[in-house]
Amino acid sequence: MELPYGLNRRYASLAVFLLGAIWLWVAFDRPYVFPDHVPWNIYSNGPQSPNIDVFDFPPLTSPAIKTVCAKMAWNSDLIFTCDSPSGSFAEVRNSILHCVRYAIAAGGSLVLPRIVLNQDYGGRLAGNTTSLDHLFDTDHFTTSLQLSCPQLRIYKTAPDTMDEDNKKEPIALLADTLVSPRAGAFQDFPMEWREAFYNWLKNHLSGDFKGPRIIALGRSYLHYPIHSDDENFATHFGKILKIRSDARVLATTALLKLSSEYSLALDLKDQDPYSKMGLMGVYLSTKPDPDQLTKEDQDYGSYETQSKLYLEYAAQSNASLTYVASNNGPDILKYISVARERGDEVTAKFDILKGRDREDLQDMTAQQQEMVDYLVMTDTVEFVGVGSSSFSWNVALRRHGFARVTGVPLGQGQQYNDGLSVIYGATGWHHEFATSMWP
Repeated sequence: MELPYGLNRRYASLAVFLLGAIWLWVAFDRPYVFPDHVPWNIYSNGPQSPNIDVFDFPPLTSPAIKTVCAKMAWNSDLIFTCDSPSGSFAEVRNSILHCVRYAIAAGGSLVLPRIVLNQDYGGRLAGNTTSLDHLFDTDHFTTSLQLSCPQLRIYKTAPDTMDEDNKKEPIALLADTLVSPRAGAFQDFPMEWREAFYNWLKNHLSGDFKGPRIIALGRSYLHYPIHSDDENFATHFGKILKIRSDARVLATTALLKLSSEYSLALDLKDQDPYSKMGLMGVYLSTKPDPDQLTKEDQDYGSYETQSKLYLEYAAQSNASLTYVASNNGPDILKYISVARERGDEVTAKFDILKGRDREDLQDMTAQQQEMVDYLVMTDTVEFVGVGSSSFSWNVALRRHGFARVTGVPLGQGQQYNDGLSVIYGATGWHHEFATSMWP
């Protein structure tokens, strides 16, 4: 080939070589993240959509909680710590709320709760503790309690109560063991527990006791009857915990993407699930060993049973898109594959979030990723889960406040159905979630 006049053949060959190398690099080792300093790529590493947060809300000011706290006699010498809760996001959340409620019932002070990082140690989930903001907005928590229960003093860390003259080591207490809720008399529980607590305290303190004294509350998960308090108290108390902002933003981004990519008319400004027409949430909760479940739950604990029930439900649903999540990642891929073979539109968080958003999601712990699913699920027009799953119950109970019908008849294999959410499982089981999980 004849080159244009004045063009050196050596330079032309070099240019062809460089272009070929660049083509091979892009084709076989595509750089998904470009350097930030490249001017023409200034927005390439940014999130897929603006940092919009529809799940934010101001600190809680609750007249119902104020009334309860105002009636209480308070003892500044008592300081409660919460056993650092572990488990799923829903379990951690409910355990913290139980601990706070017990501290209010006793009229003591509270040390900011800490959380156990879920790390796998040979099949056993455990780990080091971390601060509350691993999952929740700490400023929101403390401000909400200052506004709604100003008598409750919050410590960042436990005061040092050890001295040579008076060895004031923390006293351990399993709060759930003092009083058992009595069916039909839930309203008496707070004062019965308080009386039992101070009787217990007398047996553990000497007559010349001088505070402060730390009471280390053990894990309490599904014991405190939330309906022993005013209905407004039960409805709003859980709002002292607000999910951390990065999870809220990612959940909002996911909903925006679902709306645009699947042509769904989702009203993100309205918290009412009925404004999310077309979107259904599915949560798979399976155990590798069925023996880990009760006999009543074992029939519903497998992927095969749950997926069959959910796919049958989806076939009768008016929703055009299903958002699926699970405590076991491979189950999501199996469900999506089967559902799409049936012609159903199905997606998940790692499907819908891309680029920097996906990287941010991958940087999160499993508990933090659960919160993204949790927020999206609360914003679907329909939701289905299984009775052995605390996550499923927490989503369903959070949504229940928007239910427009009462007395919905249970279908076959259903434990719960309020017209917004369906929980599958053996009939008559897991009432403890409905009575002791804060929405």
